[in-house]
Formats: sequence, structure tokens, C-alpha cells
Amino acid sequence: MLSNNPPVRVAEPAFGEEPKGPSTDQILQWVAQWKAGPGPQPQPVRVGLSAEDDQEFRPTLRPPVPVLTLLDDGSHDAGEDIRLRTEVFAIGRTAGDLRLPHDPSMSSAHAEIRRTPWHGGYQWTLHDVGSLNGTFARCTRAILHDAAVVILGSRRFHVRNPLRPLVPVQNTSETSSLHSAHVPAVVFPTLEEYSARTDPLQVPLRADRVTLGRTGGGADVELDDPLLAYHHATLARQRDGSWLITAEHTRNGVWVSTLAVTLTSPCHFRLGEQIFRFVIP
Repeated sequence: MLSNNPPVRVAEPAFGEEPKGPSTDQILQWVAQWKAGPGPQPQPVRVGLSAEDDQEFRPTLRPPVPVLTLLDDGSHDAGEDIRLRTEVFAIGRTAGDLRLPHDPSMSSAHAEIRRTPWHGGYQWTLHDVGSLNGTFARCTRAILHDAAVVILGSRRFHVRNPLRPLVPVQNTSETSSLHSAHVPAVVFPTLEEYSARTDPLQVPLRADRVTLGRTGGGADVELDDPLLAYHHATLARQRDGSWLITAEHTRNGVWVSTLAVTLTSPCHFRLGEQIFRFVIP
């Protein structure tokens, strides 16, 4: 039987001295150790975390480093991560810091993410830079002004309201509104498909609250689109005649066009047919 105890070494005799064997006490001690087996092994020293330093490190002299993820097709989590360390990060089909030449629906120079100081820290803003097909942010709630385009499932729509024509204004925060008390009951705005086809889908909004979803789910407006949930979103008319769209908890969500939007953490936006996730650690 092999023992895990260290081997016994007998001191060598000095030069000219006769070698001496182990004493009887040493032999009895070795036998007792052999029968008892190996002794307790030393345990590694573990340094525990103190409750006083459980806060993760955060930079104080430089900006944080957000992570932009190009989500894989069909995934909400996996994708290619890019760390943003510059004040401006440009995205396009053939120009910019990130180029996606395989997506024909993306403009050559499509959008920029800009970092600016804000309240003693930093904020990041997504800007459309004149793209042809627009920049879209995934929203929980949004007001659909006259120029807004919304993606529901695989289609794009906009609300056409003849009582709220698009009026150019200097301040983008201003809106052209009409109080609902002056809205004739016989006039209805229209949810119209934003398409180059000669016969786009048009749905009159005949109630102050309209639900939208996939065919067979019982929504007020049903569309034959597998990318829609049975109850996908709700349109509600506001007092000034505008329409508020509210997204339900669906897989594919509601996407609204934007010229500029502050990026929170986490959030999602869409350029062409590429979906991005933005996270500030």
C-alpha cells in the first residue's frame, strides 16, 4: 500500500562515522503514521469580499464605454459587440466607422452616435444624417406626428390626418395642433401603409382607441402578418387630435422613425434591416 506521507530520510553519517539505523521509537512512530493514513491537507486561503467594497469600479476621469451590439438575425441577445470610445461614431453602408455594405436598404452615410457632456456626466444621442429609409427606435409609447413612420411587423405605416397637415416650424419641439372640440365627427384620420405601391393599405381610424394585431386575435385592425402578435399595439387619440401608439409586450415590438433620440441603457434601434442594441455598463 502506498502512503501519501512524505518519505522518511535518515541523516547521513559524518565522514569516518559508522552509520546508525533508526531507533525503536522512530520505527513505532512511522508505523502509527502509516496506519492513520495521510494527515489533513492545507486549505487554500480565500479572501472574502467585504461589504464595504462591493461597488464595481467606475471611471471618474474619462467617459464610460458603451457597448453597441449588432444583433444576429433572429436574436435579441447574441451579436457582434463594439466599444464606443470616440465622441462621434458613424454608421453607413459605404462610409463611417462601421460599414455594412451587404444591406442595400441602408444609406451610404446613415446615422451617427454622438457623445456630449450632460449634467456632470455624458449622454449619447442617435442622429439620422439624411438617410433615405430613415432611422427607427424601438418604443414603448410615442406620439405619431404627421411625418412619423411606424414599423408594425413587416410593414411601415403613417397616420394621415387631413386636419393636422405638416407645417414647417423652426423649433422641432413645436407642433401644429387642433383641439378635439373643433374636429368634425364625420372626418377620420387614416392609418396608411407607407409604400411605393399604387394601392397601399388604408385603415380609417373611426374610434378614439384602436387596437392592432395579427389576423384571428380579435384586434380592431387585423393584418395578415406573422411578425405581428395578436394584440400588438394600441392607437389612442389625444385631446389635440394627435395619436399616441402604445406597444404591447411583443417579440418584434413597435419602431418609430426619428431624426434624433437620446439613447438610454439598454435600448434598441434599427438602420436598414440591421437591429442594434445599446448598453452603457
